[in-house]
Amino acid sequence: MEKKQRLLGVLAAAMAFASLSGSASAATGEAMFADVPAGHWAYAAVAQLKADGLIKGMSVDRFDGNSVVTRYQMAQLVASALAHEQQASAADQAAIERLSHEFDDEIQAMETLAKRVDALEKHQKKTEDNFTLHGDFQQTLESHNHAGGDTKKSRWWAKELYLNVDTKLPKVMGDWKFRTQLETKFGTDQRINEEELIKQGYNGGHQYNELLKPNLAYFEGSLGKTQLWTRVGILQPWVQNGFVYAANLRGVMLEHYAKNYTWHAFGGLVDSDDNDLAVGAGAAYDEAAQGWKGEISQPWNDNVRAHESYYVLNNEATNWQPRLSRDGKTPLSEAEQAKILRNGGTGSDNAKGDLQDMFGSSLDTKKTVYGIAYDRMYSKRFTYSLGAYRYTSAAYNREPLYVGEATFDYKLMPKVIFRGTYAQGNQHGENSHSRGWMADLMWNCNPWMPADRAHAFGAYIGYHYLAPDAYIRCGYGDGIEKGQKGVEIGAYYNLTNNFQYTLKYGFGKSLTYTYSGQRQRDKLYSGFFWYF
Repeated sequence: MEKKQRLLGVLAAAMAFASLSGSASAATGEAMFADVPAGHWAYAAVAQLKADGLIKGMSVDRFDGNSVVTRYQMAQLVASALAHEQQASAADQAAIERLSHEFDDEIQAMETLAKRVDALEKHQKKTEDNFTLHGDFQQTLESHNHAGGDTKKSRWWAKELYLNVDTKLPKVMGDWKFRTQLETKFGTDQRINEEELIKQGYNGGHQYNELLKPNLAYFEGSLGKTQLWTRVGILQPWVQNGFVYAANLRGVMLEHYAKNYTWHAFGGLVDSDDNDLAVGAGAAYDEAAQGWKGEISQPWNDNVRAHESYYVLNNEATNWQPRLSRDGKTPLSEAEQAKILRNGGTGSDNAKGDLQDMFGSSLDTKKTVYGIAYDRMYSKRFTYSLGAYRYTSAAYNREPLYVGEATFDYKLMPKVIFRGTYAQGNQHGENSHSRGWMADLMWNCNPWMPADRAHAFGAYIGYHYLAPDAYIRCGYGDGIEKGQKGVEIGAYYNLTNNFQYTLKYGFGKSLTYTYSGQRQRDKLYSGFFWYF
């Protein structure tokens, strides 16, 4: 028992030293000991212990006999196997005992290293800063091409800065911390370096036009002994790859992590830029005719939810007062019109624009969301996720939008994943698009590739069907935009550590803008991203 405890201490120290000094562990520890010769019996013993599942929590790919390793590295594996000796068969126990005797001298020598690592850890804990700052800066370009209409081409240059601040709370609060994100956005449709500070509208009325605007602000930590990871405040839930919901939330989120599955649950008020949600359609004034156009339309904005097509009447039947009509002949009652205007009924989450201004209506822009998702790792190759969401907003006259979503990942090869996504909403009608789906083949990305490894490359190709009644705020839209369908391809390349270039292209059609010959859409998206 004493020897087992000593080996476990050495293993923990070796792993801790690696985490503290990175590659320094190889430079320090491995150089202290000679190599284990090729063909040594220890390789076969380790291979058998690996096959029997007795070496856990460590990479053993280099210990297959094809690469020479040091006695230092082999001693770490002995400690790992000894930690799981109770699960071993009689033959494996004999192999573990023989290995422990073979590398006993190395283990004794490593005890000195263990003491040094322990001192390092204590020093690090004393000097560790409770305040951290990190973030990213991005320069992007979006180039749109539309078939037909007055505006066939458009560009949008943008500069964005995000600063993330993490602060640990006092020890009496356990592992809780406070996290916040400050953002600044500049944009223009002219040319690069002419961007202006963007005025953002939130929830149909609140305007923000400032540097370093607070975007996120929440407390995060474990909830006592319940094994629930908790976030409270202005946060961003990120579940099921963000297809159905990728907006900020003023509320609470609970998560439970287990070995092969995870539960997520959240609820509160949606807190998002108006332009990130469904903007909807508004009545347009015809200058030539000096009157309101009849049918409500929304050219080039494809992110429009299911809505009724209204006409604006202003004739003898309406007492020469503007009144909404569904058929262009029969005016709605005042009560029904008031409900539609108050709640938005035109497919707009924020229910503002010419239509409401024309009637002088007060607007209910409150938006609430509740969601739950279950992630499961079925095998090393196959994972899936199931989710359900409830959303209320002005877009559906405050009748809830219920969405169910299913996603899966299947690893075809070590770096190649096929991802399928399907979402179904319950709002059905003449103008609804309630079934959304995606199919993506991804190489070395998921689909956003980390930027922390220099010269890494990733790419993907997929078909995206972003139906606006199948999501709340979709996290996709760089190539194929929300409210569109079509093929999207993309690539990522890390020019150096934490500096990434992204290029994406989408070619498809609008789902909601149905005028003949004017549905074609294509978009080029590119950007440089610096993470610090």
